[in-house]
Amino acid sequence: MRLYLSVTVTCRYNAPTSGQGIDEALLYPALARVVSAQPMLRVGILGEDTSKAAFCHIKSVNLANHVSFKTLDACGTVDQYNDHIAAQQGWHHSQTWLNIQDVPPWRIAVVKPSPAAAGELSGVQDIIFSFHHALLDGNSGKLFHENLLRELNHQLGQEAANSTTTSSLRFPDAPQLPEAQDQIIAFQNSPLYLVKTLWDELGPSVLRAKKHVPWHSKPSGFSIPYVTLTKAVDFQGPVVAKLLAVCRQHGTTITGLFHALAAASFASRLPASEAPFFAATTPISLRPFLGPAANPEFKQSLRVLVSSHEHEFPAPLVAHLRGSKDTDQSIWEIAQRVKNELNRKVASMPRDDINGLMKYNSDWIGFFKKKDGQPRPDSWEVSNIGVFKNASEETGFAVSRVYFTNGAMVTGSPVALGLGSVAGGLLSVGISWQESVVGQEFVDGLAGDLTEFVTRFDETGKFGPQH
Repeated sequence: MRLYLSVTVTCRYNAPTSGQGIDEALLYPALARVVSAQPMLRVGILGEDTSKAAFCHIKSVNLANHVSFKTLDACGTVDQYNDHIAAQQGWHHSQTWLNIQDVPPWRIAVVKPSPAAAGELSGVQDIIFSFHHALLDGNSGKLFHENLLRELNHQLGQEAANSTTTSSLRFPDAPQLPEAQDQIIAFQNSPLYLVKTLWDELGPSVLRAKKHVPWHSKPSGFSIPYVTLTKAVDFQGPVVAKLLAVCRQHGTTITGLFHALAAASFASRLPASEAPFFAATTPISLRPFLGPAANPEFKQSLRVLVSSHEHEFPAPLVAHLRGSKDTDQSIWEIAQRVKNELNRKVASMPRDDINGLMKYNSDWIGFFKKKDGQPRPDSWEVSNIGVFKNASEETGFAVSRVYFTNGAMVTGSPVALGLGSVAGGLLSVGISWQESVVGQEFVDGLAGDLTEFVTRFDETGKFGPQH
């Protein structure tokens, strides 16, 4: 239905001391081992346009159909290069998957700055990994890069690597797939939650109570061209360390903090008459909730294990944020509110979770068709795939940046913030949105606000201006 096409996780690979770059001869053997070890990278999808979709066995995978190499010219600075990567990422989000019954729906692009680039761009290559969300979730995107990094560094140590280059892989036997969420997570739904949620989602609209609709930019519009745009905001390691420390002091997390900073930005840029209150979403990994029936072989497999929680920021809270002279107090209150809600949600899992109700909907196509022209449920999303940890060896490739974005969500949040970081290094915030649903000026303002908040914090210890 072109409502959501892909998730994308891009990692920046810094060359080893030998100066070795990532070319076909190095990449293909390493990638082949990752694909061979991960069942979800070698299946297709049948009947995607029906409510009876299913994974299918693909007997051969040609890596050349999934891999591209690109050199970006006119990238004299890191900021210019990052802008090019953000544009490339948006392009990947906007591409329709073709022949997915025969070709697994994922791709990687190996991108590098022009050969003349120097300084921080010397020896840098980015690998953009884009994938159909039915195969994997965001955490799996990070895990893919962790596996690929390990295999690339292993390949560096192989003799005559150039002689083993092949792009064709054969899988005559169908793989055993990781279990579906509802098979290995003991979802339990109370009668009250079951009835209320099913009624709210599936009951006749004329009989349901009218919902208060938060600011959501524009209603879902299926006729709007599906074009995803992305924009990056990076924060350096020392600043990130300060943010982590102060979050702990205030009983919250980086995820809670960026919800609060987004709320402060939205409140300052949208008038109360247009946006009296907000709502937002946080995806939650379900990996910690695997039950005893889960096959331990698939514990670290690439797969989909994710739920979410919606936060409400009611009108009095937003009005206080707009009118407060102590911006920091308001920001920390909201950050703590988000963290406390997530704590309660996680503590209750897997009881009363929306994933436990999916089996009651037999017509997902019809379910989504009804959303065309309807208000979106929230204002923004903050999704954090966590910290990328490089291996201890110093002679191989190392990842220095993780840039994570969701594709535009036609029936979901109009603005998404994807957080990815490297241990001891960069925190990157990937902002994504659908072209013409949210204006470029608004997103540029949000990015500028996030930068200003954090820069001011680094310089003064406060997010808000001093009065």
